[in-house]
Amino acid sequence: MASVAGKNGSVTFTNLTAGTKSWSLTYNGEVVDTTKYSDQPTRTFIGTVSNWSATVTGFFDTANSAAPLDSATLTLTVTSGETYAGTAIMTSMSVSSAVDGVTTCDWAFQGTGTLTITSA
Repeated sequence: MASVAGKNGSVTFTNLTAGTKSWSLTYNGEVVDTTKYSDQPTRTFIGTVSNWSATVTGFFDTANSAAPLDSATLTLTVTSGETYAGTAIMTSMSVSSAVDGVTTCDWAFQGTGTLTITSA
């Protein structure tokens, strides 16, 4: 498997205008235990539902008007062109500022519905 540089990745979400510098996606599948007495000594499981969430880090921008509880399509793109997209609700926004640095923001999103993965 080839490594992919992150330098040309991107993020889009309505009214999130800040220059983003990193993102992270977590995509989970849930399972339930279906073990019967006759299955011992091993357990059996079936898949049920999936969920996904994302975090984004970027630079503070006064033009940014995205806020917690906003819902829109969130698209995360890897340098190679692969995309992860779906409807997401912004669940938090954290702003950090220091005398010797650039003001940054962290945003958290909860996916609602299907996450679409498109290969490059």
